[in-house]
Amino acid sequence: MSERKTIKTQAQLREAVRTLWAGDCALNWCWKEWQPRREGGLDAIGELTLDKRRIAFGVAFKLSPAAREVEFLAKQKQPYPLLMIAPNISATLARLCRERGLSCADLNGRLWLRTEGVLIEREAKQRRFRAAAAEPDVFSVKGSRLARTLLSHGDREWTHKGLVERTGLSKGLVSRLSRYLIEQGLLAQRERVLQVKQRDALLDAWAARDDWRKRTTVHQYSLLVSEPREIAARLRDFLGDRPHAFTQWIAGWLRHPYTLPPVVTVYVNGFPDATTLEKQLLARRVEDGGRLWLVVPKDDGLLRETQVVEGFTLASDVQIYLDLLRAGQRGDEQAAELRKWADFAGGRST
Repeated sequence: MSERKTIKTQAQLREAVRTLWAGDCALNWCWKEWQPRREGGLDAIGELTLDKRRIAFGVAFKLSPAAREVEFLAKQKQPYPLLMIAPNISATLARLCRERGLSCADLNGRLWLRTEGVLIEREAKQRRFRAAAAEPDVFSVKGSRLARTLLSHGDREWTHKGLVERTGLSKGLVSRLSRYLIEQGLLAQRERVLQVKQRDALLDAWAARDDWRKRTTVHQYSLLVSEPREIAARLRDFLGDRPHAFTQWIAGWLRHPYTLPPVVTVYVNGFPDATTLEKQLLARRVEDGGRLWLVVPKDDGLLRETQVVEGFTLASDVQIYLDLLRAGQRGDEQAAELRKWADFAGGRST
C-alpha cells in the first residue's frame, strides 16, 4: 500500500484491515461474520486467538470517529465486547475510549483491547492512513492561537465572535477548529456558547505536538549582570512599550516559584539592534551559554495572551508550561509544579 493512503469508504477500510492484520504475528484474527448485522448495529464479528484463547469482538467500522460515537458505542449492550476500527484514531479519542472501556484500533498501529482477563495496548506507528475528511491542524503555529485562548482563562465561556476577536483568526478557521475540538470531545457547545470540556486532555494533546525549535528563533546574549530578576528588570525597561512577554524559567518563577531561573527568556516581535543592545544593556550575542534569550516566535499570536505579574509582562500560563516542558535545566520540574498549582491558567471552578 502507498505511504499515505486515504480511506474513503467502509469497503476500503475493511480490505485494509484484512490485509494489515493478516500479517500480525502476535495476534491472530479470524473474521467470523463480515456482512453487517444491522439489527445489532455491528459491521462484523472478529475472533481473536491469543495463547489458545478465542475472544470474539463485535466490530463497528468508523471512517471519521467522533466523541459522540465513542459515547454511543460504549453504552451499547451487545453479546460481544465492542471494537471500534477507524483509519486513524487520535490520541485524544483513544484516551476517551480507554476511559469508557471501548476497545479501539486503527490502521496506523494504534490498538487498545479490553475484555475480561485481557488488556492489550499498542501505540500508533507512523501515520500512513487517514480518513477522506481532512482534519484541521489545531496545534499548528497559527491554529494553536485558539487552544491558547481557550486554556488561558479557566472555565470561561466563549462565543464564536469572542474567539474570533481574541485570537485574530478568521471566522472560518475558528469554526473549523472548534468543530474538530467538539468532535474530539475536548470542547463543549451549548446553544451559541463554547467551553473547554477536558482541559487536561487538550493541554496534553498540545504538549505532545509542540516543538519549540520549529516555532521560534532564539538569540542568546551574555551580560555582566548575573542576577535573573535584575536582568529581567533591565530588559523590561529597555523594551518599554514594545510587545514582549517573559517565559520559561523566569516566568515560572514569578508565577509559582519552584526552581531558580538559570536563564531569562523573553518573546519579542523582532530582534533589537545589536549595537543598541550592547550599548544600553552591555549584552553581547553568543552562540551558546547566554544568560539572556531573546525569542522571536513564528506567530506573534502568543503575545495576544499575556499577564502582568510584579510589573513584568509574562506569557500565558499554558505557554510558559509548554516552553518549560522540554527546556532542560529542571524546566520540566518547574512546568509540573506550575501545572499542579491551583491558580494555573485561571484556576478551576469547583
